[in-house]
Amino acid sequence: MKDLLHSRFRFKSSELSESQFAYLFILPLLILLVALIIFPFLYSLWLSLRNVRFELGISQFVGLAQYARAFKDPRVLDAIVKTGEYTVAVTVIATIVCVTTALLLNEKFYGRKALATLVILPWGISTYAAAIIWRYMYFENIGFFNAVLERLHLISEPVVFLSPNWALICIALAHAWQLAPLGVYFVLASLQVIPQDLYRAAKIDHLGVFGRFRYVTVPYIRNALLIILVLITVEAARVFDIIYFSTGGGPAGATTTLTYLIYIATFNNFDIGYGAALSYILLAIIFIVTFIYFLLLFGSRKEKA
Repeated sequence: MKDLLHSRFRFKSSELSESQFAYLFILPLLILLVALIIFPFLYSLWLSLRNVRFELGISQFVGLAQYARAFKDPRVLDAIVKTGEYTVAVTVIATIVCVTTALLLNEKFYGRKALATLVILPWGISTYAAAIIWRYMYFENIGFFNAVLERLHLISEPVVFLSPNWALICIALAHAWQLAPLGVYFVLASLQVIPQDLYRAAKIDHLGVFGRFRYVTVPYIRNALLIILVLITVEAARVFDIIYFSTGGGPAGATTTLTYLIYIATFNNFDIGYGAALSYILLAIIFIVTFIYFLLLFGSRKEKA
C-alpha cells in the first residue's frame, strides 16, 4: 500500500523539464511578490486617481486632480523642502561618520575588535528606542548635551535644541547616528583590498595625508560610497518613525517632512486619495535621486573600462 501511494503521488524527473521544475519552486515567491508588493502598488496608484473618503462613503474618479491639489498646497511644497534639507543633512553627516570610522578601524590598534563590535550597535537599536534616547539627550533641564555644555561652562542657560530653528538638524543627527554603521562595513571592506604598495608609492611621490586619501583611497571606495549614498538617501527621504516618536512633526511644523504629511493626510484626515498622491510624489523624487546616483555609479565603471 505504501509503495502504491508513493508511486501515485511522486513526481518523476522525466515529467518536468528543468525550467518547469524551476518555475514550480519560484511560483510561491511570485504569488507572495504579487500579494505584498505589486497589488498594493497598483491599488495605491488607483487610489491616487480618486477622491476617497471612506468615512463619508465617497469614492469617485478625479484623474490627476489630487496631484494638482498637492502642488498648489503650500504645506506640500514646504514639506518637500524640509525633506530635501533633512535628506542632505542625514546623508552628509552619516557619510562623514562612516568614512571616518572605517578609516579608523582599518588601522591596527589595541581594542580595535571591541570598537568594531560597538560600532554596529546603533544599527541594531530600534528606531523607536533611538528616537526616545536622543529626545532625552536633547532635553533642556535633564538632557545630556545641556549637562555637558554647562559643565564645560560653555553656556549660562539651557539650549533648546528641539526649537523650530534647530529641531530638523538635531533629528537628522540622531538619524545619521543610527544609519552610519550600515556604511562603515561597506567602506571598511573596500579599504582592506587596497594594495599597500600604492600608499608606499604615494609617499615616495611626497603626497600628504589628504593627497593619499584623494588619489589612492577614494578610487577604491568610490563604488561602495555610491551604494551607501543610495541606501542612506532613500532611508532619510522616507523617514517617519524617528520624527513621529521624537518631535511629532513639530515644533511648529519644523520637522514635518513629506512622509509625515502623508501620514497626516491618510490617517488623521482620512483623505486616502490625497495621501496616496503624496506618496507617489515622494516615490518620484526618490526615484530621480536614486537614478542620478546609479548614473554616477555605472558611469564610473564605464570610465574604468
